[in-house]
Amino acid sequence: MTKPKPAYQQIADDIRQRIFDGDYRSGEKLPTEAALMAEYGMSRIVIRNAIQTLVSEGLVTTERGKGMFVRRQQPLRKRISGDLYGKRPVGSPVQAATEASGRRSELESSTRRTEATKVIAERLAIEPGDEVVRTTYTFFADSDVIKLSTSYEPLALTGGTAIEHPEGGPVSGVVARFDLIGLHITKVVEEVTARAPRPREAESLKLPPGVPVIVVARTYYVDELPVETCDIVVAAHQYALSYTIPIPPAEAAE
Repeated sequence: MTKPKPAYQQIADDIRQRIFDGDYRSGEKLPTEAALMAEYGMSRIVIRNAIQTLVSEGLVTTERGKGMFVRRQQPLRKRISGDLYGKRPVGSPVQAATEASGRRSELESSTRRTEATKVIAERLAIEPGDEVVRTTYTFFADSDVIKLSTSYEPLALTGGTAIEHPEGGPVSGVVARFDLIGLHITKVVEEVTARAPRPREAESLKLPPGVPVIVVARTYYVDELPVETCDIVVAAHQYALSYTIPIPPAEAAE
């Protein structure tokens, strides 16, 4: 027999659902502790535990002397595969999407040669210990950090070419860069997961308590040859991943 939830969890569940349903809107002030005590017929400590649960989930904030508020949610940024690769890009899709939204696009990057770990070697179909070029990125929209990324490229492919340093060559963007050396990317494979942020990620992305990150493991291929793999990290409360998947015409399936 399942034990009933503690009262504070039941109250947290109810307030959470009312936030999701739009009864309490983004940025709106919640009822006072006294009002919630009267509504639910519970003690102050029970109400405070319920609110603290919602604070830890990143749904509610408290401001001393002002009260409790539904955390203001920024508009979701959508990353749509069709928008990124419906046409072969000639530059950075991130820069194009940011500037199309009316914001200034900037990035900071750091590149160095290193040895492939077992995980990266498997993703790039090379041997552990093979040399790769590792680049870490911080992407900005105006002054806000919107995305973190770490990419790896086999030095055997890019070493000594104009694109060995990803941000030091004549063009930007993975597809356009590899086009420059005659390696024409034919597909991109992404695996999307969610997890708790690491300390640096939480600090850089200014994540509220309890907000997870979305991690996209993206690998670029020339036919079946992987030429770059990267891990992209974004705040889960700011991004919706939306994909367009083409379906072949019916006659093609016959």
